[in-house]
Amino acid sequence: MNENPGTLIGLSNVMTRASARVAPGPDPDAVPGLRDRLRTRAMRALEGRESFIHDAVIQGRRVRLFSNSHHLADFWRENWPGESDWKTLTGRPLPRETTLTVHAMTGVDGEPEASYYSAAKSEVYLFNSSYYGDLRACSMEALGRTLSGEGRLLHGGAVESGGRMLLLLYPRELVHPTPPWGLLEAPGSRLLADGWLFRDTASRLHAIEKGLYLRTSFVESYPDHAAKLLRSKFENVPDAAPALADPKMPSLQGILDQATRNDPRQLLRGLPPDRQKDLLLRLIVSADSRVMVDPAALVGKSRVTRGPAAPAAVFDLKAGRGAESVRPAKLEGFACPCFEVFTGSVAGHPRELARLIAAR
Repeated sequence: MNENPGTLIGLSNVMTRASARVAPGPDPDAVPGLRDRLRTRAMRALEGRESFIHDAVIQGRRVRLFSNSHHLADFWRENWPGESDWKTLTGRPLPRETTLTVHAMTGVDGEPEASYYSAAKSEVYLFNSSYYGDLRACSMEALGRTLSGEGRLLHGGAVESGGRMLLLLYPRELVHPTPPWGLLEAPGSRLLADGWLFRDTASRLHAIEKGLYLRTSFVESYPDHAAKLLRSKFENVPDAAPALADPKMPSLQGILDQATRNDPRQLLRGLPPDRQKDLLLRLIVSADSRVMVDPAALVGKSRVTRGPAAPAAVFDLKAGRGAESVRPAKLEGFACPCFEVFTGSVAGHPRELARLIAAR
């Protein structure tokens, strides 16, 4: 099985066999017959099964998903604006043509766990992975190639803090937990994005995701947000078995105290003490656990912006250590001050990293 129901938390909890990106396959445009094989097997995977078709609207482009996975289709709908969202935001109709077609199929015999991208046909194929992070990333990487003349899709986060829009670019190994949540502790700060965003040719930033797809363990550093997750949809949240839970026990009570103090709707505080501890442990014990959540539910509607906004500074986050924790850098396409940040050189990461960034 590529996916199965886990012990319920929030509105849903799907456990996926893969919890990291699968290997990329050969180029379907370069291997004779490969694209036809992939398409045939993708279409056959829809026959006689519950299947899903949903259009995401990303920067005015229609990206169509075909899938036989309820979980992938569900998270896709939660993550991206649809056609009605686009019309509400812009007042403009959406072009009928599809910019990118994505096939995400599970339970396909004879196909390895792999992803493929055909530039000639603007098609993505993902086989036998129910891990939503893989579907999201390979789709954005493919869409980014089609938008190259109009701007760039960026993997990162952006927060308006102290009256300045700060852009953080993430390495492939996503920094965890991400510094935007530290920047959002400043009064008056506003969230534009944490995941994927678009930079147009005028270097303005645009939010493109409707929902936030986050590691649940970010609440270990930012417990104020823990209770706000509990009416969301989850992926790969395990039971808090002793082997996973024991290393977290020394800090659990402090995290729980802060989480329950910031729980105005009593989603956590209204539960029995043992249940409170179990839920919080489940959120923080695994680096593979994810949640799909409405950003307004975390920070409030008034503190969410979609842009466009020009960055006042850009921080290119690097995994590991450097001779300096922060140093000036030149980044193509940006006229504002730019810096490289070596996250491994910042003691007390991530809150201290956010403070260092805000001070630049």
